[in-house]
Amino acid sequence: MRLAKRIAAIGSVGLLTVVALTTSSNAQPIEPVAAPAATADAEHDTVYATGKDRAGNTTVTIYDPAKGVTPDQLRDKLRRSGVTGVLAKGQQPPSNQPTQQKALACLSEGTARQWCDHQWSYGAYNDPQVYFLDSTSSAWPVIASVTEWNRATGIDSFWKSGSTACPTGVHCVTVANGAYGSTGWLGLTTWTPNTQGPVSVKLNDSYTLTAAERRTIACHELGHALSLNHNTSTTSCLYSGTYVSLVPNADDYKILPLIYPLAGT
Repeated sequence: MRLAKRIAAIGSVGLLTVVALTTSSNAQPIEPVAAPAATADAEHDTVYATGKDRAGNTTVTIYDPAKGVTPDQLRDKLRRSGVTGVLAKGQQPPSNQPTQQKALACLSEGTARQWCDHQWSYGAYNDPQVYFLDSTSSAWPVIASVTEWNRATGIDSFWKSGSTACPTGVHCVTVANGAYGSTGWLGLTTWTPNTQGPVSVKLNDSYTLTAAERRTIACHELGHALSLNHNTSTTSCLYSGTYVSLVPNADDYKILPLIYPLAGT
C-alpha cells in the first residue's frame, strides 16, 4: 500500500489501546547481562546504553557514531559526559524485562540483523502498524525515509506530524531533532525491550551534514525503530559508521517478513 493511501487511512484506524510514549532522558543505569564472546560482526560494533524509564522498565538505547568517531571513542565520550549504563564492546544488552523469561529470538538474513527481541505486535492487523510522529525540521527527510521503509512487506510504516496525537490501535515512534551538542553521536533510538514501546528517535543537529547524510541517518534510525540492528553491508542505510547508502538494501527488506511472517494487509 502506498504512503499517501496509508496516511489517508489514519481516520479509520481501530480502537485498541495506544502505546505510551516516553524518552530516555530520565533513564537510570541497570545491571547489564554478561558479555558474550566476540561475534563475526565485531567491526560493526554497536554502542548500547541501558537504563530505566519512569515506570521502572528496562530501556536500551543504540547510539550511532558521528563521522570519524569509533564505537570505543563514542563509549568513552558518553561516559565522560555523564551517560550511565554504557555497555562495554561486545556486551549485549538485556532483551527482556527482569520479571520475564529470557527471550531467544534473534534473526539474520544475509547482511541484515534483527535487534534481538525488539518487535511490534500485530494488534488487529495482519501487519504491525507503525506510525512515525515526526517533529523534526525540514532539514531531516523523515518522510522520504518512511516512504522507503514502507516498501517492505511484513510491517506497515506511516508518517504523521508530531504535532498530532498518536492514532489508537497502532504503534507510534516519536522522532525529534535538536542541537544535542558534540556528543559523538548523530542519531539514537531508545526502545523498552520485549515490550510494545516506548520508542523514541533523536537526530543530532550539532554536526555539519550534507542532505544525503541526513537522509541516511534518518533511514538508519527508522530501521532501528522497525526492529532492525546494524547491517554489515555499505549498500544499506543501516551500515554503522559510514553514511553512504540512502536506503535499505535487499536483505533489510527480506528480514522484515521473517520477523513479521503473517500475510500482509
